Amino acid sequence: MTPTFVPARLRGLSGLGALTLAAAALTTFAAPAAHAAGTAYYVSASAGSDTNSGTSPDAPWKSLAQVGRQTFQPGDTVAFRAGDTWTGQLAPHGSGTAAAPIAFTSYGTGARPKLDGQGAVASVVLLANQHDVTVSNFEISNSAGPITSSTPYRIGVNVFAQDVGAVPGIRITDNYVHDVDAPPNSSNPGSGGIIYTVRGSATPTYFTGLTVRNNEVANIASYGISGWSTWMQRDGWTSLWPFLGAPTTEYRPFTPSTGTVISNNYVHGIAAGGIAPLVVRDTMVDHNTVADTAQAHGNVAIWWADADNTTVQFNEISGTKYNGPQMDGDALDADEDSRGSLVQYNYSHDNGGGFFISVSGDSAPATAVVRYNVSQNDRNEIFTFSTNTTSVQVYNNTVWVSPNSGAAMTALTAVYHNAAGVTMANNIIHNAANLPYNTGSAITYDRNWYDGGPVPATDRAALTGNPGLTAPGTATSIADLAGYRPTATSPILQQGLEVPNDGGRDAVGAALPQGMPDLGALQRTAGTGLTEAAPTVTSSYATGQGTLAAVADGSDASSWASPSSGVAMGGNLTLAYPNPRTVSQVELATHFGTGQGVTRFDVQYWNGSAWVTALADATVAWSSNSATVERRSVTLPAPVTTGQLRLVVRAANLQWGNFAVNEIGTR
Repeated sequence: MTPTFVPARLRGLSGLGALTLAAAALTTFAAPAAHAAGTAYYVSASAGSDTNSGTSPDAPWKSLAQVGRQTFQPGDTVAFRAGDTWTGQLAPHGSGTAAAPIAFTSYGTGARPKLDGQGAVASVVLLANQHDVTVSNFEISNSAGPITSSTPYRIGVNVFAQDVGAVPGIRITDNYVHDVDAPPNSSNPGSGGIIYTVRGSATPTYFTGLTVRNNEVANIASYGISGWSTWMQRDGWTSLWPFLGAPTTEYRPFTPSTGTVISNNYVHGIAAGGIAPLVVRDTMVDHNTVADTAQAHGNVAIWWADADNTTVQFNEISGTKYNGPQMDGDALDADEDSRGSLVQYNYSHDNGGGFFISVSGDSAPATAVVRYNVSQNDRNEIFTFSTNTTSVQVYNNTVWVSPNSGAAMTALTAVYHNAAGVTMANNIIHNAANLPYNTGSAITYDRNWYDGGPVPATDRAALTGNPGLTAPGTATSIADLAGYRPTATSPILQQGLEVPNDGGRDAVGAALPQGMPDLGALQRTAGTGLTEAAPTVTSSYATGQGTLAAVADGSDASSWASPSSGVAMGGNLTLAYPNPRTVSQVELATHFGTGQGVTRFDVQYWNGSAWVTALADATVAWSSNSATVERRSVTLPAPVTTGQLRLVVRAANLQWGNFAVNEIGTR
């Protein structure tokens, strides 16, 4: 089962090696020399001398120590000769500006300049209390050889700040960071390939616009790309994990880094977590390839915590190792105190522990939207919802589970502790491993398509059978998802609930319709692509039960009902859309249809000056008087384009004196 407070990926550590890492960032140096701004400097281990001027490729400096003696100015470039190798630590001084950053990069032809810490320095590259600095095009490693019980925690690139306020404009791009040491079986997000660290308790400190892009991070004994901050307290969560090295007295109220971008990196061969931004707001994690993480310790490929408005999209995640019960092994995790997470357009495959987790602790919520993703051959628990999950919408995903191959296979959906408020709608689930679903009150299933395995009895409007996809289960990369597109005769076409604010596109970029989408992650044909709020619903009838908004909220589970007495026919329900749309069909969804379903109605539209009847005396018949939602659609004689649609009720089943509607959709 998934842990409640300390995630499995962070348990079982005894070392305090991160104290060394933080202390290294505070190392004092001799007073550096200052130079004019906007100067280009050159460094060559093979052809340089520290007595040179360093201002031309013909007179380069030689050592990292000489670079550390300088205070660089805005617009300076410090270029290291391609093909050369340095040992030790690059710890420069000076900050740039947004318009004139300081750049550390390469010159010449050949292999990237190599910075090798040889496991003897806490961080190979250390940017301490600097801003507007770019580090690009290096090869960076920090390993002393085989890992033993005495191996310390190490970092490749450490971006560090303490008690300095906002720290803008740090960019770590186009580097190859590999072979960074940590103790055996480590799971410490304060050590690894590329790490940001915020310490201190006097001045709220945070990064703005920190960018980690186009790097390869490989063969790391702890984390690939991660970071943390002592400015994290909220919702009863008062300190991070002890092994990060900050005393509990140092932690202060939540002051997140903002606008962090972790993009287009290739992270693979990682002992613990692949990408893990902590204490952040408005973070983008996109277009990364993350493979073979959690190889030595239970972990998740991409996870985030103490995080608001994190967007995780267009990533390919695979090969996360499942290390056993309570040891995760999933592709994605909205973890401790993560609010407003958006997980979309990702391709997850062959992850040993599953596809997605949400979990939190103390009084902190975990809220997320998970949409238009493809999960292929993930194992164990495909979806896990645990402690303090309070609202997670999972819609229009395609999940393809192959037959059990001997790997751990536990559940399609799993719920632990006090998770609640999960909705799963419009998903296609191919369940050849016959995995069970949790059918307790935590999850509302609503109009999903089930192909194989059990069908949750609580699904409001379950659909079953072969979904009619082009070539499912055959994707080889995130660029190869076309096999999950419906065929022209697929039964899933235009069967989905119309979800407000749906993002406007599917997993491969096809624009979504304004009306009812196809089920699953890929649409058959492109629509208008507008991402709309829910229509406004009004009625000439008073409300007996529910709210009028339920008629168009994208959920079959909620409903509206008229009063239970005095109901006269001829009244109306009116939907006003945010944008005009073309309507050829209207669909009603109702439960207890033979008892309270509308049976005859007119469809009218607003032409800009008057209501026009598009279809008169449309009739529908309901077959059930149970909680199972039934759907009936009527086709207009000709499509109409309008911003408002109205149903005029002519007749209804009034077993209890009222009529009811769960949803009104359009195609």
